[in-house]
Amino acid sequence: MASRTVAACIEEGLLRRAASQIDGRRTVLELTAHGEAERDRFAAEQRKAFQEITAAWSPEERIQFARLLVRYGADAAAWSRKRAAHRD
Repeated sequence: MASRTVAACIEEGLLRRAASQIDGRRTVLELTAHGEAERDRFAAEQRKAFQEITAAWSPEERIQFARLLVRYGADAAAWSRKRAAHRD
């Protein structure tokens, strides 16, 4: 599934394949200028949505939410790695 997603991103001009600077036998993916523009556009949309959704929140509430969201992401990643390790 990931290879199809990568292929679609390359076809749409968002990514390009390049040789690894560390190991020439490996290929890495890089954002194209178009990919960087799309990433920036998406990030701006996310910021705008967050500002609109949390307009009535205090700055302290926004900071607390951001901290908890970062913590949730880290804990979810650790949980996922743990589950994968138990399957192997």
